[in-house]
Amino acid sequence: MRIISIVGLKNTGKTSLTGKIIKELTNREFKVASIKHSHHQMEMDHEGTDTYKQMEAGSGFVVGIGGRTYFNINERFDLERILFLIKLIENPDFVVIEGFKAYPYAKIATCEEVKDEYTIKVVNSFEITDYELLELVDLVEERSYDILETLFVNECGYNDASLIGQAFAQGKLDYNPETQAEVNLAIDGVNIGLNRFVSDYLKQTILGVLTPLKIKEYGVENFEDIDITIKNKKE
Repeated sequence: MRIISIVGLKNTGKTSLTGKIIKELTNREFKVASIKHSHHQMEMDHEGTDTYKQMEAGSGFVVGIGGRTYFNINERFDLERILFLIKLIENPDFVVIEGFKAYPYAKIATCEEVKDEYTIKVVNSFEITDYELLELVDLVEERSYDILETLFVNECGYNDASLIGQAFAQGKLDYNPETQAEVNLAIDGVNIGLNRFVSDYLKQTILGVLTPLKIKEYGVENFEDIDITIKNKKE
């Protein structure tokens, strides 16, 4: 999963550019998820609907299932937690974020004022041509990267996840998803970074425990994705 954020000041074309990038990534047959950041109250459901009434009655977590499935959670989640849950539930190729300019992810800026060490390009959203958009999405493919705490490389001098992210965004290091950890860990909602040794150790240990199980009785044929939740109850 790779993450790209579209950032800028108000009325600089963030929303239109976000839509264009999502469309082009989809045209390239990538699976895309998106996040919209707003400083205002946002509702995924509307007053008068049954699910809205359930939320008003006191339910803190409402799920609507029909032609689509949506979640309405009466809580503000941190971006890192949202990204982890997206990866857990859907595992898209790309997550396109509109906003969150202070976060350490590869960014496209729609104005110079928000440019930082994670910015891969500053563009004029209102004047970008179709050809320039294609080049921009090429750059997104090259320099965007996964959840920050999952990053590690073998190069000397890059032991800190934020520095690794900056190096990817600036093109100083090439991001290769195949070399990244295959185990993602969160404890109490906090993403925990794992190096290659720990990641491989956990993977092989868990696979060793699961292999003897009669999983085919449950309609499971292989171990493509494994989700484990451990409740560590305190005495």
